[in-house]
Amino acid sequence: MLEVLFSDSEKGSMKAAKKYSAESMLGGVIGYIGGNPNRAELEKHFEGKAVGGSSQDVVNIGFSLDIGDISGEIDGNERQNVFRKVWGRFEIDNKEQERFFQDQREDMEKLLTAAEHGVPIRIWKSNAPYSTCGFHYVCHFLRNIDCDIRVVSLPKYSPMSENEIEEYSHWGEVAAGKFYQFLSLEKKLTKKEKRIVSDHWHDLMVENAPLRAIINGKLTSVPENFYDFIIINNLPDNDFTMASFIGKILGEYRLGISDSWYASRIDKMIEENILIIVENKDPSHPYGKVLRKE
Repeated sequence: MLEVLFSDSEKGSMKAAKKYSAESMLGGVIGYIGGNPNRAELEKHFEGKAVGGSSQDVVNIGFSLDIGDISGEIDGNERQNVFRKVWGRFEIDNKEQERFFQDQREDMEKLLTAAEHGVPIRIWKSNAPYSTCGFHYVCHFLRNIDCDIRVVSLPKYSPMSENEIEEYSHWGEVAAGKFYQFLSLEKKLTKKEKRIVSDHWHDLMVENAPLRAIINGKLTSVPENFYDFIIINNLPDNDFTMASFIGKILGEYRLGISDSWYASRIDKMIEENILIIVENKDPSHPYGKVLRKE
């Protein structure tokens, strides 16, 4: 079984989930914030089961396909330019960038080989735009291959106990030991469903909008200022740091939108004099500026 996810953090969690062991996790605990929990509390925190299979059978497909040009290849110049735009402030050097896209190519080849050789493929999809875009892309990529695809769709809420529920916006929020709880939601993707999703991705490629978002449950092309209202409606009257502001809206609007996208839109508002830079409080931090409404 090849597990397909849509971010590096999700891929890492699934690799851990494939061979998850609460005992090994307990053995690796070396420090705590606050008082030391007792053994029972630790066991409750790390309880879980393995998904099963090899941790090598996990791939990350796509890089933030909800953002930017999707008219070309997934690792073509268009997508590499998106990478540089979104992550440029983090000073990722050329070698690291090439390693990232090499990993993408290797995971794509692993996916293609699995499909062609009859290895079952299990896609872990959420309603976060990047994940839904990744799912559409995979259906389009495998459109003409008769392969076994199953899908596990992340529910918005998951019961923890009789009186508690957990809310999720993407698979990166799910602990490695908890993935097994969602295996019962696995559904086989029919050929017709794959074709419909593939056709929709083709239409989105033709439209090639700056951004794609979920509207009324459907992946839709939208303008790049689509999420600007979230920023504008939450701007404080006093001076604020870019980092704390982005953290606030990420916590309040759990849409699966990256901090880098919000940062790029804030940069645009600075260019348009909607916001002004009061001071660059921490030049070493990508979000270290202190800002104010104009």
